[in-house]
Amino acid sequence: MTAGDEPAEPVDRWTAQARPAFLYVMYVFLLWSLPMSIVAGLRPAMAQAMIRGMAAYLAAIPEPLYALFGTGYLGYTVAREWGKRR
Repeated sequence: MTAGDEPAEPVDRWTAQARPAFLYVMYVFLLWSLPMSIVAGLRPAMAQAMIRGMAAYLAAIPEPLYALFGTGYLGYTVAREWGKRR
């Protein structure tokens, strides 16, 4: 590894914490499937009610907010990759 290959250290601590935050959210969603599978096995009606409630919650989020998140996430990824290659 040469001096130019070393990863840049973030100056802002919020930047360093923001990168893994999205992955942590995804981990929570994946881990949440375990207790949900138990609920579905023991009380299918309750599991269906929880699924309907979550679907209604996600459907209530405005489409422009999803677009903003996607644009920001993809923009960050592209800018970071461009910065690494530079």
